[in-house]
Amino acid sequence: MNYLNNIRVKISAYLLNQRLKKNKRNPIICNLKQAKTVGILFNSVLKEDIKTVKQLEADLKEQNTKVEILGFANIKRNGETLIGDNQHHYIYKNDFNWIYKPKNPELQSFLTKKYDILINLYQDDIFAVESMVKTSDATFKVGCAHLHPSWHDLMIDVGSKKGDSNYLSEQINHYLSMINS
Repeated sequence: MNYLNNIRVKISAYLLNQRLKKNKRNPIICNLKQAKTVGILFNSVLKEDIKTVKQLEADLKEQNTKVEILGFANIKRNGETLIGDNQHHYIYKNDFNWIYKPKNPELQSFLTKKYDILINLYQDDIFAVESMVKTSDATFKVGCAHLHPSWHDLMIDVGSKKGDSNYLSEQINHYLSMINS
């Protein structure tokens, strides 16, 4: 199964890179004060990440920023799924086709919105997440530095605190507050 998955990822990565070559993007640096819309991608399996996202969402809404959240669980959907609403969406592995193209309309909608900032709190190197970040129409993408540099426009090094979404969120907030654009 692992061998088949490796082939799947290699084919999908090749097709993704071909798509990205055709659609060149020009990132537009944006700080938190200027951002009108923010998309947040996070690991919806980890309770700590859910808590972190709720706090980040509250902080951003306090600044009158429109926030939309996408929780991804790298598991197959089962009977116990999280319930979303207009600003909170939850997706699973089986919301993608064999070459990691989105099948879920909420996921497609999230990826095509032109957020001022996309904050990726997901810290695991998972191809479905890579595909979501790279194909997102967000104008400025921020995330963890230990992932591949092509994923984000601003990469935050968390050092020994890898996996601590709260620390990553604090660092993103700190650096996006410092940026003058």
